[in-house]
Amino acid sequence: MWRLALGVLVLAAPLWADTVWADTGGGLDEAYIRPDDRTVTERLLTRAGFRDLQKSYALIVGISDFDDFNDLPTAQDPLRMRDYLVDEAGFDHVHILTGDKVTKDRLEELMLDDFRQLVGPDDRFLFYWSGHGETLGQDAGARGFLPVKSSRKGRFSTMVSMDDIADWDSYIPARQVLYLMDSCFSGLVGSAPQSDLADITRAQLGGPARHVITAGRADEQTIAVDQLGGSVFTHALLAGLRGAADAANALGKDNLVSVGELKSYLGQEVTRLRLRFGWQRSITPQIRDLTGSDGAFFFPIPAAFAPTDDETPVPPTSDRVGEVQQALIDLGYDPGDVTGVLNLRTQVALTLFQRDQGLEETGQDDDLTWRAIISALASLVQPQGDGDAPEEDSLPETTVVLEHRDQAGPQPAIPALPPPLAPRIRACDSCPELIRVPGGTMAYGPRPVDDPIPSITAKVAPFFIAETEATIGQFRAYAEDTGIAFVDGKTSDGASCFAWQAGDKLRKTAQAFNQGSDLSDDHPVSCVSRTDVMGYIDWLNEQTDGPDYRLPTEAEFELLLERQVRLLNGQDNDGPSFDISPQFVCALGNFGDATSQFSWRNTSCADDHPGVAVVGSYRPDANGVHDLAGNLWEWVADCWRGNLSLPRQLQGCESGTLKGGSFDDPVKNTSPHTRQSVPANRRQTNIGFRVARDVE
Repeated sequence: MWRLALGVLVLAAPLWADTVWADTGGGLDEAYIRPDDRTVTERLLTRAGFRDLQKSYALIVGISDFDDFNDLPTAQDPLRMRDYLVDEAGFDHVHILTGDKVTKDRLEELMLDDFRQLVGPDDRFLFYWSGHGETLGQDAGARGFLPVKSSRKGRFSTMVSMDDIADWDSYIPARQVLYLMDSCFSGLVGSAPQSDLADITRAQLGGPARHVITAGRADEQTIAVDQLGGSVFTHALLAGLRGAADAANALGKDNLVSVGELKSYLGQEVTRLRLRFGWQRSITPQIRDLTGSDGAFFFPIPAAFAPTDDETPVPPTSDRVGEVQQALIDLGYDPGDVTGVLNLRTQVALTLFQRDQGLEETGQDDDLTWRAIISALASLVQPQGDGDAPEEDSLPETTVVLEHRDQAGPQPAIPALPPPLAPRIRACDSCPELIRVPGGTMAYGPRPVDDPIPSITAKVAPFFIAETEATIGQFRAYAEDTGIAFVDGKTSDGASCFAWQAGDKLRKTAQAFNQGSDLSDDHPVSCVSRTDVMGYIDWLNEQTDGPDYRLPTEAEFELLLERQVRLLNGQDNDGPSFDISPQFVCALGNFGDATSQFSWRNTSCADDHPGVAVVGSYRPDANGVHDLAGNLWEWVADCWRGNLSLPRQLQGCESGTLKGGSFDDPVKNTSPHTRQSVPANRRQTNIGFRVARDVE
């Protein structure tokens, strides 16, 4: 890899104070050390809700002048990174090493003798490198190397290898470590992350983590631009850390930039910048996991967690603060201990709750927020199964339940379902059979029992919907006919889909649209992203005339779910909607029953399907539609909107909406009003789809 300079970089002398340093000569070898016992970063992390993480350390390395390689106009990049870590991120100990001060011996001394002894088990360590990158070997045998000033071309023994860095890393006892390499090369140590780091939950963030992000691959060139003050990678990196990378995920924007959000942002921003400055060749940031991490290095956005005067607790606004704190804990938020004081950590938890509910984000326990908390508590069911729900990446943990009606008295008997009466159509040989269902007017959204928040009323016209979820056989016909290459370019090999592994964890171990699985053609297809699904729908529409095939809307899907639940409860369509009690869940659909592997399973009934079932295995609704509830979560047409009063968006989704629940879900997710946000390009073994069509 080499860098291309666009324009002329004017270098300025850095301003520096409060340092411990060595004679610089042709480079810097100095450290910024904060004397405060209770560190700035520790206070920032505490305000952000992570009180168990303590000090943050960093080693910044930059080389722009070389004896045998092209010089780089990036002398300011390590200084800019240092200034951000010291002045904004509040790191406690930042050592900068540049120019001819960068040698293998000095790096090894810093890592093995200094940071090994400084960094503790609850601390964090960041390593930043700006310079050239070289690759030795090809494919699986490739090894990455980082030249220092005196390195000679082709003399890899004079360079720092990624194996050296991996060895030094083994001596750093930090809970979280992140390597940011502004260089392009192959031969990264570690492996591709086994979880979707962009969607990692807040509860997981503080867990052990060791990741590497590089600017690009061996066959790529990164660029430096004088208008940006250095390389496009470091420019994008600093913008992302200051908040631009705080992506909308399952929690929404949470004022925390995780390593997954950072990598996603870097890919987009580096592409935008290179095109802006006329560079047509690709630059593709890469990420690797060094240890099979459970957590993710993250950066609180300082402005979002500003301290109060003397960092004293904010006085409570009501006498119910203790109840609010306990309720937030029950709902899966982290307000800290139940103290009865509306402190900053509780305000952060309240803000996240308000965001999830589409309320004004005040961080206060006002009456509207309190009513919404009561409603959310009403949606919870008593714990079932033999264990608590895990904190790992799983849909049951991040699901938003929008309604629950308490049931009183004995449970109704399950009525026999009437035979289907609805007309059916099949528009082409490859098309699924569709059933016409009547429309209606329905309300959906948050509906507290007392003084309700206004719900969203939708008038649903009659429409056609597939009798079952799309099957593996149907989707394979599309893939074979088109020779489709999926979003990640993989169809026959390589894992690109998240599947359940031991410990109730989702890991990227399965292949697109169930390739390589032992499921039959009559099983519902899963491991398809929303993007994959839209390709299938376009293919159907090329074969048919009349109204286009599409995904069912959220309102259409929820209307059918409500009718199915009412029918199971022996109610007409005008009666109130009740949730299903645990012992009747197996009659509704394929959820996490007593035979399933999950710690949150429902032990009150068994449906003989511990995993996904063949389509049509469960009773249909009154129209003859199968598996609306359970078996697989299903993509609907609506892009995700946390507040249902916002305008609907059907195209260009960053995150899509799922309905219906799946074979792995607990009882609480059987409500017709349960909905889930998932990135539009995500594949999971518990997500599928079915198609719909307008009547006219």
